[in-house]
Amino acid sequence: MEIFYDSIQEGRWFQSLHPKLNDTILSRFPLQHHMPKLLSNVLAYDKPDIVLTDQGKPILVIERTIEVPSGHNVGQRFARLAAAAQMQIPVVYFLPYAAYKHGGSTQGPRYMNLRLFQALKNLASIEKSAISTIKWPVDERYEIIQNPSKDIRMKDYLALFFDLYPKLYWDDLIQAIKTSEFEQEQEAERKKFISTDVVNPAQYDDPPSSVSIGHSSMLPGLLNADISNLKCFETVLYKIDTRNIRSDPYTGMSILYLYLYCSGMRNRTRNLVLHFPRISKEKWQTTAQSSPERKDIKLFRLAADGILFSDDYLPKSAL
Repeated sequence: MEIFYDSIQEGRWFQSLHPKLNDTILSRFPLQHHMPKLLSNVLAYDKPDIVLTDQGKPILVIERTIEVPSGHNVGQRFARLAAAAQMQIPVVYFLPYAAYKHGGSTQGPRYMNLRLFQALKNLASIEKSAISTIKWPVDERYEIIQNPSKDIRMKDYLALFFDLYPKLYWDDLIQAIKTSEFEQEQEAERKKFISTDVVNPAQYDDPPSSVSIGHSSMLPGLLNADISNLKCFETVLYKIDTRNIRSDPYTGMSILYLYLYCSGMRNRTRNLVLHFPRISKEKWQTTAQSSPERKDIKLFRLAADGILFSDDYLPKSAL
């Protein structure tokens, strides 16, 4: 087996979590033109922290962070999880559900945007993959715990994974993870967090203020646009209020909203139109033509059925 990493510290951390990983090769992600196809597919949207391969085949993807995915940053890492799930590779997202933010006007405990849980649940269901969220522990003051005890659940997950792999056929392995006692415990942890830590969980049942959902021809901004290219009756209009074309967190949020409101990326039941009220069509076209391989350009093109700019609308075919 071989562990591919973005940071050597993360690679060594992962290698320490299970005896079967002790003698695995540690390798930095190769440059794109040297990357094996199967690994390239996992990294199609963005680089996860860890990809474990066996004879060149990706078998597990790990994403870890000590940042709470609150507010609009909830989807910042979503694209890299989606690429793995689309290949039916088990995914682990190791992160705090709440943690203390120091400094600034928002100092204090920050809590996860619960739309992430539902989007990940939809992603796993649509792509027939297994996605496990594991809570990074914090102390009673919501400070991140950094000692080895933080890794207990990660070690439990890997014990489960290596008990199943390679004994089971792949589809059976996915199902075994999803129905395992371990996963039931993580689900109970999520429910406990929602019931005890989150004020008004129902607020996340509706779209955020940046998202409008409705009949395609009736949404503000699309009333006078030629939207004949849109195939679905309803459209999700996602307003991205930035002056510059950039990826984080907007590309990840675009893909998150596809799974949250549009039934995924491939068999959409709603269109996704991105709205850039501060970016002109000319600015987009100049950037897209000069740098077509930029991550943000590629992912916006992939996610959007059309983009509404400050001065015009472009269908997907013209992006």
